[in-house]
Amino acid sequence: MNNEFHKHIVDAVDQNRERIAETLQQLIRFESIVMADPNKAGPGERKCQEYLEDRLRRTGFKTDLWEPDADALLEKYRGKPGAQLGRNFKGRPNLAGVLPGSGNGRSILLTGHIDVVPAGERSHWRHEPFAGICEGEIIHGRGAVDMKGGVASMLVAAEILRELNVPLAGDIVFATVVDEEIGGMGTLALADRGYRADAGILTEPTGNRLSPLCHGILWGKIVIDGIGGHAELKPRHWNAGGPVDAIKLMRFVLDGIDVLNERWHTDPKKNHPLMELSNQIIVTQVRGGEHPSSMAGRGEIIIDVQYLPSEKDTDGVGGAVKREVEAHITTLAKVDPWLSKHPPRVEWILDADCAEVKSDHPIINTFAEACTSAGHPFQLWGMGAHTDMGIPTDLAKTPTVNFGPGDPSQAHQPNEQVSIDDLVTCSKVIALTIANWCQ
Repeated sequence: MNNEFHKHIVDAVDQNRERIAETLQQLIRFESIVMADPNKAGPGERKCQEYLEDRLRRTGFKTDLWEPDADALLEKYRGKPGAQLGRNFKGRPNLAGVLPGSGNGRSILLTGHIDVVPAGERSHWRHEPFAGICEGEIIHGRGAVDMKGGVASMLVAAEILRELNVPLAGDIVFATVVDEEIGGMGTLALADRGYRADAGILTEPTGNRLSPLCHGILWGKIVIDGIGGHAELKPRHWNAGGPVDAIKLMRFVLDGIDVLNERWHTDPKKNHPLMELSNQIIVTQVRGGEHPSSMAGRGEIIIDVQYLPSEKDTDGVGGAVKREVEAHITTLAKVDPWLSKHPPRVEWILDADCAEVKSDHPIINTFAEACTSAGHPFQLWGMGAHTDMGIPTDLAKTPTVNFGPGDPSQAHQPNEQVSIDDLVTCSKVIALTIANWCQ
C-alpha cells in the first residue's frame, strides 16, 4: 500500500475527530460496572454491547451477541487461564463481529473490554463519572482510559476503513468482552467460541506505546489467627490463653513481605527489560480487629502478586509463584513462637495469566511502519498491569499486543480522562496497521 493511500487514511481519521470523541462519550454513559458480586450484571453492560453491535452491523460486520455459560466454561477449563469460580453472564453478554476480507489475507483481531470498575467516592470527581463530559480537548469519565477510549478508537478505525473501501484480503474480527476487571472469563468465552486471527490488538491504555507483554497477577488473602481479649489489661502468655494480638502479627508478616520484595528487585527472574518495575507483592487491603477495646483475634492481608510470562507453569498460570510466596510465609512463621504453632494461611482468590509476543513477530514491524506513516513515535513498553492478552495469544493462537490511548496511571482513579489527540492517534495507527496487515 503506497504512501498516498496511507495519507488518505490519516486524513480521513483526522476528519472524524469529533466522531471518535462522541463515540467515547456515548460509551462512558453506559454504566457497564463490574459488580462486587460477579453473579450480578452491571446496569449498563448489556446496553453498551447492544450499542456496539448496532454500530458493527451498520458497518457490515456479521455479529454475535451471546451470554456465555460460566459453569460449562469452568468445567472445561478449570485451573486454566480465565477459568474463574462464581461467575454468571446473565445480562452480561460478550460481543463479536466479523468483517470478511476478499480472501487469502492475514486476519486481525481488535478486542477490548467494556466492563469498568465502580466510580468510588463521588465527591472525589470534578464531573459526574458517567456523564461523558468533554471539557476543551479532554474527555472525562469512568472508562475514558480503561478502556472505552481504546474501544472507541478501534471501532471508528474499522468503520473508516470500510467507508474508504480499503481493499482488505484478511478478515477483521472485532470483539468486546465483559468480566475483564475480575479475572478474564469473558475473554476465555470468546476464545472458546472459536474467535481467533493471525494477530490481535488489545486496546488497553498504553499511552499509544506498543506493549508486547503484560504481568500476570495473583490475588491472595493471608489469614493470621491470634486470640482476642481485652486490650487494656495485662495479657497472659499465649500458652495460658492469651490474648495474642493479630495486628502485631500482621506487622511482622508485612515486614517479611517487604524483605521478599527487596530480593525480587534484583532477581533477574523477576525483571524484564521492557518493564519499568520488577515484580512486586503489593499489599492492597489490611483487615483486623473486632472492637475498639479488644485485641484483634484475627487479621487478613490482601495481596496482589505480579509474575512474568517466563514464570508461568505448565497450565499457563502462576502456580509456581504461588508456591514461592507460600514458602516465604512458612519460613517467616518459623521465627515467631506463636506463628510457628499457628501458621498463617494463604488463600488464593484469583490467578490472571499473562503472555509475551516476541519482538521479531511480523505484527511488531507492521505497527512500527504504521506509526511512521501516522507521524507517531514507535516505542516498545511493558504493561505493568494485567491485561487479557494471554488468553487469545496462548489459547486462541492469536499473538496479541497491547496498544491504546490514555495514560495507564489514570486507570481506576477518580477524574479518569483522556485527550482527543490520544484517541485520534490511536485510530490512525490501528487503521494503518489493519490496512497493511490484512492486504
